[in-house]
Parts: sequence; C-alpha cells; structure tokens
Amino acid sequence: MAVDHLNIVERKLIDNLRTGTYNTAAGTSTAWSSSDVTVFGQFPTTDQTKYPSIITEMAANGIETQFMGQDLTFGGSNTAAKGELYGVGFKIHLLVDRASTITIDGEPYKERRLLNYLMLNGANVLMDLDFADIVKGAAGTPAATEVDERSFSGFRNIGYDPALELWSCQASMVVTFKNSR
Repeated sequence: MAVDHLNIVERKLIDNLRTGTYNTAAGTSTAWSSSDVTVFGQFPTTDQTKYPSIITEMAANGIETQFMGQDLTFGGSNTAAKGELYGVGFKIHLLVDRASTITIDGEPYKERRLLNYLMLNGANVLMDLDFADIVKGAAGTPAATEVDERSFSGFRNIGYDPALELWSCQASMVVTFKNSR
C-alpha cells in the first residue's frame, strides 16, 4: 500500500501554523497559540470563519523530477525503490478583521499591524518547516515521507477590503518529496 505523502505533508504544514512555533538561536519561540489564530485546512464556510485566520489551500501537485530509470534511494539507507520527486503547492492566506486582536508583550495588535505581525511570524514558521519529524521508518527501511526541498514565496497581494473590513495577504509554498512505488 502506498504512503499518503500529500496528506502527511499538508497535516505537518497545518499543525506547525496552528502552534506558531519556529526555531531561534536560543531554541524555539511561539508567535501565537491555537486560541489566538484559527488555522483552516480549507476555506471555511461563512458561519465557521473566525479571525484572525490562516487558510491553507492545496493549489497543485504533480511530478517535479523524473529520474533516469526511476531509481530512488532513501536517507542514506541504500534502500532502492522506483519513483520520482513529487511536488505539492500550497497557497497560504492570512485574514484579519476589524475586531481581531492579539496581545503581544502587553500591547494589543490589531488591523494592519496585526497582519504585519502574522506575515513576519508566519514566514518564520514556514521557513522553519524541515519536516524532520514526519520521516518514519526503521533503520535500513525507506522513510514514509522524505522531503527533498521546500520553497516559500513570501507574502503578496497585501491589502484591505473596505466592504468586508478585512486585511489580507497571500503566500505560496512548494514542497517536494520522494514518491516511491
């Protein structure tokens, strides 16, 4: 039975955004808690939406690189398989409404200032995704998901919609992993 790489990678991305945790020189830091920011794995319905929110949307997936002979080896184990590098692309949306607020160092952040905070710290979380803890498998066996590379584009389309009173922006991220069969 094939490993469900797409859902494994997507779940790791969502879980890391929910905790808001990223690496620092002194260890780790947490920019927000799951009660501060709601993270959705897909666009929520109107009655489910809570702000501030992060929405992850799988936008594309497919073969990134096909190797000659389709031979793969995994994680230095010299275990061979047939396969390719497969990629999955995500759009990450940040949304802040007029009532959204998070207290940072005793000071309330709201509106555009809160969006700026979420962009910077969201980028910190996304840039630190190494997926190391989703690589599974006993020594000498292929890993369940071996991430080869991840690429983060940065936030763009930053703006305000006066009719909805929403500040928003969007980023994209591509993750490539070894897909074996």
